[in-house]
Amino acid sequence: MPRRIGSRPVTPPAAPRRPAKPRVAKPDPLAVSIANGTSFNVVDRAALTQKMTEALKVGADVPGRVQDGPTCGLYALGMVMDFWDKKNKTNLNPLVEDADEWRSDSHSRKEDTHQRMLDVAKENHWTTQGEMFHADDMAKLAEKFGYHATVKSNLTLADIKACVARHHPALVAFDVDPVGNPGLYGGKRAHWAVIEGTFKKDGVDYLVATHGWTGKEYVWKAADFMASVNQLNASDFPGAPADITGCLRGKLVEVHP
Repeated sequence: MPRRIGSRPVTPPAAPRRPAKPRVAKPDPLAVSIANGTSFNVVDRAALTQKMTEALKVGADVPGRVQDGPTCGLYALGMVMDFWDKKNKTNLNPLVEDADEWRSDSHSRKEDTHQRMLDVAKENHWTTQGEMFHADDMAKLAEKFGYHATVKSNLTLADIKACVARHHPALVAFDVDPVGNPGLYGGKRAHWAVIEGTFKKDGVDYLVATHGWTGKEYVWKAADFMASVNQLNASDFPGAPADITGCLRGKLVEVHP
């Protein structure tokens, strides 16, 4: 009950809110699961640093986010939204979940909406735990936050180059190996990447990319990445479609204001 001073009610100040305890992120199942397959030879990134830096300047250098659990697609989409928010604050950049408020590596830019991507995806039955195995649903989720989104099927390297040449990040799924690079696992380690830039050195095409394991840049041979993209066939993730050839393989999601 407010007490009164004379004829004026006075409400006592609210008790100070205790800060929430920091939350430790749950590991991505793909980071610890074992699947039969092969990895490509790791690129000597140090030898390509200058080219990588130049590619990011003329491409789409997105701010990093680190995922929590099987949410690679949501955090990859969040990186793209951060990229556009950095250019214009009217573009929304929601957090994936409430726990991101206390995980310092989950985002680098302050969110500008109370909506959470995971909540919206669940409400629309696009996910159960945060997994996104349908490229079309990724596009629909982006549209829920005011963005335009298109899905390109039968993806080619030329399509990725064209997207990045428009200074638009490209969202593409591939098979991730145990250290975060492309591999061949038949779709058992399907994972979303953000392609930020492309370049060529000594006649070889390379891609600059990031994803939710680290939020930092990787450099991959384009041929290795495309080989990984084009063999996404099946998933055994709980609740995911067993056949992912029609919903995920060879898809590029382009998101822009």
